[in-house]
Order: sequence, then C-alpha cells, then structure tokens
Amino acid sequence: MWCRLGLSQTSAAAHYQSLKISFRSETMRASSLCLLFGLVLLMAQTSAQSQAAGPIPEECCFNFIDFQIPTAKIVSALKTESHCPVPGIVVTTPRTRFCVDPAEDWIKSFMEKKAAQQNKK
Repeated sequence: MWCRLGLSQTSAAAHYQSLKISFRSETMRASSLCLLFGLVLLMAQTSAQSQAAGPIPEECCFNFIDFQIPTAKIVSALKTESHCPVPGIVVTTPRTRFCVDPAEDWIKSFMEKKAAQQNKK
C-alpha cells in the first residue's frame, strides 16, 4: 500500500499523526462549544425560573421538629409568611430556632394563649 501511494512508511505515519491531532483538536473545540452553549442555556433557564417564582422568604419552614418544646423556654413564636411554600411556625428559644408544624396540638394551644394575652393588653 505504501508503494502505491508513493509514500514511505515514516511519512505515512507522520501524515496520519497530523490528521489524528487536527481531528482531535476540532472534536475538542466542537465539544467545548457544545458544553459551553449548554451551560449558558441552563443558566438562563434557571434564572428565568427563579425570577418567575420570586424570592424565597428568609423565615420559611421546610422541615419540622418532631418533639414538643417546653412553653417556658419559648421566647417567640411567629407564623411564616403567606408566600412561603409550606405553612409553619418559627419558634425561638434562648439558644436556637425551630420550625413547628401548625397542626401540632401543643403549638395550637400555645398560639391561642399568646393571642388571648395580646388581646388583654
């Protein structure tokens, strides 16, 4: 085969290597451009979704505790904002804050007592 093309074996190998290198670089450039284009589209999509949904408020509850907090340790208990995805109550103690499910009986009675105390004032 080398004889028919009039090439020596070393020049054929060099020609093949140069073709292989240029093909790899072209393939790498195309792959890089596709990856970059995909990332730009993903960022645009994510940005559009976050703007449409609006900002998530700071005081939203996503996970709730599964134990009762002694009422003597509760410093404050506030309902989450209405545009939070899940309703909840943020309970603050001297050390930390907890999210409580508003359907819990103990927090319902605490909130009712708190509302009654505020109505007396």
